[in-house]
Amino acid sequence: MSAHGLYLVRMDVAHDHEALFNEVYDKEHVPNLRAVPGVRRASRYRQPSPTEPRYLAAYEMESPAVVESEAWKAAGEVGQWPTVVRPRTMNRHRVIYEWVGGNATLTGKTPYVFWVMMDVEPHREALFNDLYDNEHLPLLLKLPGSVNAVRYRTNVPGQPRYLCVYEVENTTLPMSKLWNDTSDIGRWKPEVRPYTYNKHYLVSERIFSA
Repeated sequence: MSAHGLYLVRMDVAHDHEALFNEVYDKEHVPNLRAVPGVRRASRYRQPSPTEPRYLAAYEMESPAVVESEAWKAAGEVGQWPTVVRPRTMNRHRVIYEWVGGNATLTGKTPYVFWVMMDVEPHREALFNDLYDNEHLPLLLKLPGSVNAVRYRTNVPGQPRYLCVYEVENTTLPMSKLWNDTSDIGRWKPEVRPYTYNKHYLVSERIFSA
C-alpha cells in the first residue's frame, strides 16, 4: 500500500470577506492547486463548531512530498488568493498527513465528513493502530450511513498525530447514541481510549470538490 498523502488546511476568514473568500477559493485557488501533478482530488468543507476553524480544504495526493514541489508552491501564489484573500484569513492550520490505515482511499462521494483527530500515548500506539483497523473501524462501518473511513498520521509539531476521516451520509450519525455505543464495543474502550488525548471532533458539510 502506498503511503499517499492528505494535505488538510483549516482556516477562518473575516466575515466581511467571506463571499469573496468562497468565490476565489472555488473558482481560482482550488483549480490551480488541483492541476498540480500528483494531486488526486481537492475538496472543501464547512463546519459549524465555534471552537474550530470554520473552513477545511482537503487535498488528496499521490505522496506527501507533493506539497514541497515547486509546482505546488507556484500554484498557491497565482490569482487573487495571495494578495486579496489570504491576508483576510486567520486561525490557519496546515498539516500534511500520510496514509496509515483504514480503507485504501477516500471516495469523495458523501455529502458529509466526520474528522477525528487525536494523540495516543506512545506505549499504546501499536495497539491503537491494530485495534483501530481490525476492530474499531469494522464496527463503525457497519452502521447505516457510515460509508468509508481512512486513517492518516502526521509528524507536524503541535498537531494531533492521528486523523481518521469518516465519510458519512448525514450529520447526526457521528454524534449519535448509536455511534457512541458502537464505539464502546470490544477492546477499544478499556484498552485504548484511556490512553488517547488532544481529541478534536468535526462534522463538516462538503461544499466543493474537484
